[in-house]
Amino acid sequence: MASEHPSLSQRVDQFFLYQRQGRFDFMDGLRGWALVMIFNVHFMGIYESRFYYLGEGTFLNRLMSMFNAGHAGVDLFFILSGFLIYTTIQRRRTGFWRFLRNRYWRLFPVLLVVNLPLIATQAKGLPDVIDNLLLLGLFPDTEIYNAVEWALTYQLYFYGLAAFWFIILAEWRFAQSWAFYWLLAAAIYTQHQTGIFGPTGVPRFMSMIWGVGLAKLYGSPKLWPKVGPRLAWAWPLGIALVYAVRWYWSGHAGEIINGRWQWAAYFSCIDLGFLLTIAALLGNQGLGRRMLGWRPLRIMGSVSYSAFLIHGVWAIPLAHLLVKSLALGFDTLALHWLASLGLTILISIFLYAFLERVYFRPTPPKN
Repeated sequence: MASEHPSLSQRVDQFFLYQRQGRFDFMDGLRGWALVMIFNVHFMGIYESRFYYLGEGTFLNRLMSMFNAGHAGVDLFFILSGFLIYTTIQRRRTGFWRFLRNRYWRLFPVLLVVNLPLIATQAKGLPDVIDNLLLLGLFPDTEIYNAVEWALTYQLYFYGLAAFWFIILAEWRFAQSWAFYWLLAAAIYTQHQTGIFGPTGVPRFMSMIWGVGLAKLYGSPKLWPKVGPRLAWAWPLGIALVYAVRWYWSGHAGEIINGRWQWAAYFSCIDLGFLLTIAALLGNQGLGRRMLGWRPLRIMGSVSYSAFLIHGVWAIPLAHLLVKSLALGFDTLALHWLASLGLTILISIFLYAFLERVYFRPTPPKN
């Protein structure tokens, strides 16, 4: 007789709502990968000036620099966001304001819990409070207390663009065409050339636009059956491209950040690697999906939003209290890394349970 009690893996799946319909399971693993990349950028930055206790110019120092190079995890999040926002709007038609309300309801409970203590202890005036709560950059020279939140500002403006593009202009055929898509992409890069948004802004925002393009391709009954099967093998190539570019970046960062188009070229190559990886996994049921289905990686992906917000302001500083009395060295760095990542995941699971999970649970029908 089969046991009536669910196994640990089944309870984990139930807790993280892995049985929801319309879910791209492997994207949980991709978000977990993105989170680790972002975590490494902020953690490794603490030890960069000490060459990670590995010696300046050594191969191992260069390898560690690669993991601390390029902030590429945010761009993977952005591509996944562009893909999922487009597919969600196409699958569940909704109104403009309802869509924006739902997105704010998704983001703001965790944001408030993380930011209110920072605002209470650091705010210098009302503009600081408003910009740290709304994240819309309404006031010049406002100090943002959690450094990662620039990404949420980009995300919120993308939601507005997506709602206007795919809801308000839904009936305008040209606005939904590939011609309009490429004209918009060209216009955004033209803005980048003017420098209006600074040297880093536009290429990062474009990651979400590329995600929309992949979703349009995936949803095309004419194009995807022709393209998808030909890309199913390409996920190792995509991952290799991401790390090859980051390896180059670790040795030539100054050359890239000092030139607007060098910066754009770097992030465009990163985006291409991620796009190849995701496109291949959409049409591949083999090893790549099994790797991303590794449960610990999926769990990190499921709590990645909370983890993104708290790792730098809560987890890494708390873990530092545990190791600050130890002798300096690579072993202390490794212990600090493990403690920081562990605290990040544990705190994020708590926030997910009480602040995020309710968003995804279906509302029970009224009697």
